[in-house]
Amino acid sequence: MNERDIKALRWEGKDKKVSLGDCLYLNIRKTSKTYLLIKRGHFKSSTTTLGRVTGTSGKAPEISLKGARQKAVAQLNNTAVDISTVTVETLVNKYWKEVSEPVYKRPGQAIGYFDHIKIQLGKKKVKDIRRSELVDYIQNYSIERGARSSDRLRSYLKMVFSYGVELGFIESSPMSEVSKRITGYIYSPRKRILTNDEIIWLFADEHHHRRALRFLLLTGLRVGEMWAGYQDGDKWHVDDTKGKHSKDEKRPHWVYLTDTAKTCLPIKKVSNECLQHWVRYQQEETDRAKRWTPHDCRRTYTTLANDSGILPHVVEKCLNHKMEGVMAVYNYAEYEPERIECAKVVERVICKKINQKSK
Repeated sequence: MNERDIKALRWEGKDKKVSLGDCLYLNIRKTSKTYLLIKRGHFKSSTTTLGRVTGTSGKAPEISLKGARQKAVAQLNNTAVDISTVTVETLVNKYWKEVSEPVYKRPGQAIGYFDHIKIQLGKKKVKDIRRSELVDYIQNYSIERGARSSDRLRSYLKMVFSYGVELGFIESSPMSEVSKRITGYIYSPRKRILTNDEIIWLFADEHHHRRALRFLLLTGLRVGEMWAGYQDGDKWHVDDTKGKHSKDEKRPHWVYLTDTAKTCLPIKKVSNECLQHWVRYQQEETDRAKRWTPHDCRRTYTTLANDSGILPHVVEKCLNHKMEGVMAVYNYAEYEPERIECAKVVERVICKKINQKSK
């Protein structure tokens, strides 16, 4: 496309951008035509106005097509990276800022792994990293932290080095053929619920972490929903849930607050990791595979509700799970009375366990 073609283009009822190649675009609006430099990242892009087309109106300075191309090339060259000097730390930071940070639901967990990678490999050049070195790193991590954690590390390393290929820092990823086999991790659905003694232990004193865990057990909330919510009378409201089935939608949620749940308030807010570490510390002498986690309180709530005869679709609604099949399309009932009764039933079951122990 030459200068004459550009001047002949007209606004056709809506704004549009026409690609001129090499990140250069012509932006056609009702009152102006301008040249833009658009640099696209993995999840975000940056736009710079280079000037307006010669002979058109607008606030930007006039610039010819040739001048716009030269200006675009100059700006792209200024941001070019010497790939021979790129370190693992630089790559990890770029992956975090451009890919992970905008979309991660639980950034705290990812940051921990990325920090560990930077400590172990950060100063090394990306082009010098070998597969055998990464395999040794992952397997040593498995000995220290367990198969599941090491497989998460493997997954993060795979994503980081794949991004390095996308950016042109390396021609192929040293993680491309590294599978779960090196970690020994085999996925199996978690089935852990709290025992009667563990439920009673939660009510042993008024430590703020114990109160938070009791609240999870009595409401069936996710940890993040507990931190994000607020009390309004007899209900705990969460305006923007972050569950695994609601990443791209807002699905407000509420749970009924029984008298026992209200005794847990106010809840001291800490990070998810802080609460998890405290629970882990309390179980130091317990075999790792037999330990329970804060999220297991939610699974225990679900089990107690179902064992008490609460209808499954009501329990699903209490958990703010997305309905499946026909119910997802046609059933928009809130089941408010049934959800309130579910909370009261679970409270009675828990209180009965505590009272039986105290006798």
